[in-house]
Amino acid sequence: MSQKLIMKSRNHFQTSCHLHCLQKSILITGLCLGMGLILFQCKKDQSEGSRADGRRFGPGGFDAQGTAAIPVQAVPVRTGDISLFLMQTTTIEAERQVDIPAKVSGQVVRLPAEEGFKVKQGDLLVQLDEAELTIDYMRSKVSYETDKSVYERSKEMLDNNFISTEDYEAARLQFESSKAAFEAAKLQLEYTGVRAPFNGIVTARNVELGQRVNVNQSLFTIADFDPLRAKIYVPEKDIARIFVGQQARITVEAEPGETFIGIVKMVSPVVDPENGTSKVTIDIQDDRRKLKPGMFASVFITTETHQNTLIIPKKALVLESDLDQVYIFRDSTAHKVNLTTGFASGNDIEVLSGLKEGDLVVTAGQDGLREGLPIRIPDRERNAPTGPERPQEFSARAKAPGAGDGAPNYPVPDAEQLKRVEARLMQNPWIKKEYERRLKEDPDLKNNAEKKMAFFREMMNRRQDNQGR
Repeated sequence: MSQKLIMKSRNHFQTSCHLHCLQKSILITGLCLGMGLILFQCKKDQSEGSRADGRRFGPGGFDAQGTAAIPVQAVPVRTGDISLFLMQTTTIEAERQVDIPAKVSGQVVRLPAEEGFKVKQGDLLVQLDEAELTIDYMRSKVSYETDKSVYERSKEMLDNNFISTEDYEAARLQFESSKAAFEAAKLQLEYTGVRAPFNGIVTARNVELGQRVNVNQSLFTIADFDPLRAKIYVPEKDIARIFVGQQARITVEAEPGETFIGIVKMVSPVVDPENGTSKVTIDIQDDRRKLKPGMFASVFITTETHQNTLIIPKKALVLESDLDQVYIFRDSTAHKVNLTTGFASGNDIEVLSGLKEGDLVVTAGQDGLREGLPIRIPDRERNAPTGPERPQEFSARAKAPGAGDGAPNYPVPDAEQLKRVEARLMQNPWIKKEYERRLKEDPDLKNNAEKKMAFFREMMNRRQDNQGR
């Protein structure tokens, strides 16, 4: 009985093993077929592409001799205008800005102006209680009119020799004193109405309705925004290039991408001996009222412009050399060119000699290049123009790492294809474990499509080798 049970268990175990091996074989075969279809399609797409200059590269960017072409980015040399600027930073100011104080004490009874109000010269800003000052005004007016009458009579009597000169002078002095007191009282009464000294905008109100204010207390701040001004301090070595009427460009952080025009209004005739600078005042044109006093601004004054000149990006320059040098793309190889440069402005630099319009200048990937090395522009290979076009900037893609010598290098499939390959292969525990180990060594593997594809090819090759054994 026990012998039969042993034989039955052995047969059951052998059947399970055969089924497991069969399932494993089917899974591996399916993965290989899937990889093969994807790689075949990529090879097909690559074989259909050719270089615009007639030189063909095989899969992975190798030429017919098997030399690897280095992928780079390149832009054409263009013709345009470039200017030399003098740049300074400052804060924008109003042409006129004043604090308006109280000239008499009193309680605020009217407050018709608020912050942001546009006012004209003479407009009432605040009205103080005038009762006490009105009484003083009336008292001084009566004294003034009385003393005026006495003075006029004294003058007539002096002409008729009815009074002495001393009595006349006493009457005259009393009249002059009363007149001055009357004028002062009248002025004090007028000061109870605080008015705008010029056309402008109320930028600050420092008083409340019903508040009692004292003499010289600040009530309002008014500014004239037409025009706004920027004051910069130019080093003495550059002051000779600045003149009245010169145009300037102004930018502010509050209005990104917006440029405002300014005109040099005044140039100080003296240099400050402490810092060696001269003050330059610039009037800013702001018809749309986007600028406000106090804004931080960058001021660019154009000192000289070269028109219709050759221009390249600064990033094209070779940093490892003390000379101005670039690499150009010609006949699928890198050629180092010495340049004579001119103005530099922003991200651009002027080329006086060494290049011609349309030359493809390497802007990325030039580090480590040498004269005569094969280079390629991947996007240009895939999108070679069929007719006369103006060259555009081409992006580069690095050669897929991980492929050994003699191993076929296939182009990277698109994101969807790669996602399907990854989903299939990650079902294999061994491949998943190896992927996680590689990821710890090289975190870039997760987001680098070419590295990931090279890893999957390596795993498939190793799987096929193991099956061959």
